[in-house]
Amino acid sequence: MGALYSHLFTPLTLPPASTIRNRSILITGSNTGLGLEAARHALNLGAGTVILAVRSVDKGEAAKVNITNGNPELMSKVLVWHLDLESFASVRHFVSKAREYVGNGGKLDSIILNAGIASLEWNVTEDGWERNLQVNVLSTALLGLELLPLLLKTSESDSDNGSSLKPHLTILASDIHKTARFSERHAEHILFALDNRDQWAKSQQAGGATERYAVTKLLDIYIMKQIAALVPLDEDGEPRVVVNCVAPGFCKSDLLSREEGVPFVIKVLQRVVGRSVAEGSKALLHAVSLVGESQGEWVEDLAVRDPGRIVTNPDMVRVREKIWEA
Repeated sequence: MGALYSHLFTPLTLPPASTIRNRSILITGSNTGLGLEAARHALNLGAGTVILAVRSVDKGEAAKVNITNGNPELMSKVLVWHLDLESFASVRHFVSKAREYVGNGGKLDSIILNAGIASLEWNVTEDGWERNLQVNVLSTALLGLELLPLLLKTSESDSDNGSSLKPHLTILASDIHKTARFSERHAEHILFALDNRDQWAKSQQAGGATERYAVTKLLDIYIMKQIAALVPLDEDGEPRVVVNCVAPGFCKSDLLSREEGVPFVIKVLQRVVGRSVAEGSKALLHAVSLVGESQGEWVEDLAVRDPGRIVTNPDMVRVREKIWEA
């Protein structure tokens, strides 16, 4: 609750334009909500290229018109690529497209893995995984791992050109992770336990409507820390790619309130203390401007914060490593 009130006294600001100007920024889930507004901010800060990674290309094209107001010069800076995180095949196709783009002279400076869902219902993807788990965790991890080499390539290019800016991989997190009970952590096979419908029902009953979403956001922090550990250091001992998590705060988006059955208190809190998506999205751009101190860290209210013992406790570190090794 304290984090909610802190939003009232912590206005968010955009990073200096110099950290975004002429850079290429890829944002997943960018046809709506935080992703859309982050793309708008990036263009206003002078980004050279903004890639909208979206499940619906038609909606992506509409978003492109929205953030550019149909200005031909700005329109030329925006690319729309298809990405459906409910499909591993779509993720792999997207990665192939990104590799082709870089191979043909394109560049990826910053990647914001913003896309996610918060469904209260049990659904299974065509790949056979519970939908929240696949979209928010498994596909996000796959995408981050597969795109990391492209950011490392950018790092090499920037180093050769004398640039002091670092490529970034930022994963959207949430302070809701601190509410997760995550009883599945005691299972022998944690991912399989999370993918079990009976266990899901028990967890939702015990932890409330937002339990599964909270667990997936916790696992996103775990993913970020594991990927950050894979990044090699440059000759100055600094990470060649900055990998971090960002929590934009409680926002007036429809992510947690679009379905029936959402607790009434969530809707009330959104109205009373929630940030606008335009405000919350500033945190996403700020995260991709941070330097090495945010490597492997959780960023909230524009500052590196302690994510809590559910992340840092030695027992939870072992859980994180066990999940990753699986």
